[in-house]
Amino acid sequence: MKISTVTHRDVFHHAAMQALDTFAKARGVRLYLVGGSVRDLFLERQITDFDFALAADAILFAKAFAANIKATCITLEEDPPTARVIVKADGSSYNSQLTMDFAQFRAKSLTDDLRLRDLTINAMAVAFEDVEFATDSVHRLGLHRVIDPCGGMKDLKAGRLQFPSERVILADPIRLLRIYRFAAQLEFEISEQAVAFIRKHRALLPNVAVERCRDELMKVLDVKKAHPYLQQIDASGLLTHVLPNSRQVSMPWRLLEKFEEIPIPIPLRAYSEEIDSYLQEELGDGVSRRALIKLALLLGDNLGDIGKQLRLSRKATQFIRSVISKYAQFLRDVDTQLTREQIIYFFRAAASHWWGVLLYAAATHPLDSVVLNQIADTYDEHILPIQKQGRLITGDDLIQVFNLKEGKRIGSLLEQIEERQFNGEIRTREEAFAAVAALVRQSE
Repeated sequence: MKISTVTHRDVFHHAAMQALDTFAKARGVRLYLVGGSVRDLFLERQITDFDFALAADAILFAKAFAANIKATCITLEEDPPTARVIVKADGSSYNSQLTMDFAQFRAKSLTDDLRLRDLTINAMAVAFEDVEFATDSVHRLGLHRVIDPCGGMKDLKAGRLQFPSERVILADPIRLLRIYRFAAQLEFEISEQAVAFIRKHRALLPNVAVERCRDELMKVLDVKKAHPYLQQIDASGLLTHVLPNSRQVSMPWRLLEKFEEIPIPIPLRAYSEEIDSYLQEELGDGVSRRALIKLALLLGDNLGDIGKQLRLSRKATQFIRSVISKYAQFLRDVDTQLTREQIIYFFRAAASHWWGVLLYAAATHPLDSVVLNQIADTYDEHILPIQKQGRLITGDDLIQVFNLKEGKRIGSLLEQIEERQFNGEIRTREEAFAAVAALVRQSE
């Protein structure tokens, strides 16, 4: 693997970064860029979250710096003292929000602090003063300036993940799972020694909070090719601790692999941008629709009470349950012949989850391209214009115009009007009011 020695020059030219350099020097504080920030610097990955370490008074320093540049400061932890400074986009060439985390050493020295970190590639540091703010076309950071007590640079070059020591697992067993997340995100190999440690200490994972395990699992599921890493997690004996339901089934890796190989069926490629955006949207706690569809593919009818088990948000739980339930009806309809009315009913029944239902169905069953084209054409020509138009009338309209009281009757009327709108029977606000008037007269 090629390790870059070229920094993200635009980032370090950011006014807030230059202000930090000046502020730290004026106060006589030596800052160190540490952890993932150093790793990503050498991998040339985009950095918007920076981790700094300092010997003492991390929270006081962060608050004072935030006040100096009129930014927001949030205390994250008291032990070790850690605070976050959030700098909004400034309209510069690097027009992104920056976050800077300032943490106090967790040991007597920086070197000892680094040895306590999760992985060797995350256990490197560079003195902030050595990250030069040059305006040259090439901005180099000498490898000899990297503080690297655990051999992280060697592992970075080799694309290898390993723990600095066995004790870091005992200190925080979530690292048993986190190493697979980094393997998936960076496409790195896990060392044999690390795998041996995982097998030895896997019984510790149930002691970790469910939310922390969920977050690591969902980050694995969210990568483009998650199935090889999930299979490794399964082989290590960790997956059943995170997904108890997986004990009851033979994992359908083929379905997951198929979805990751062709997430968007060919007839739907014209909507790739829209679908990608849909899949990336988060439904609480950083959990994306993409990750939830993959989770549904793994568990299928064995979902059980997965929302409660993983402490998923209400939105995430509703989505995954809707995908499973609606796709069953969709497949029954496909087995006959989809009429235009059935397609419209599918859109209305699945509501905002219809893309998820369709992609899930395509991954689990071979769908005729004619059917997919029918659905895509109906969406483009009929559903999309209606969605852009929005509701023709609202509950407030019914109360004001027809003197109705709030209650189930209003909901029923709105549903009937929406159904007629989607069926193409009414197209204007005036036609909607006329239809409501007729329905009201019928009920009197």
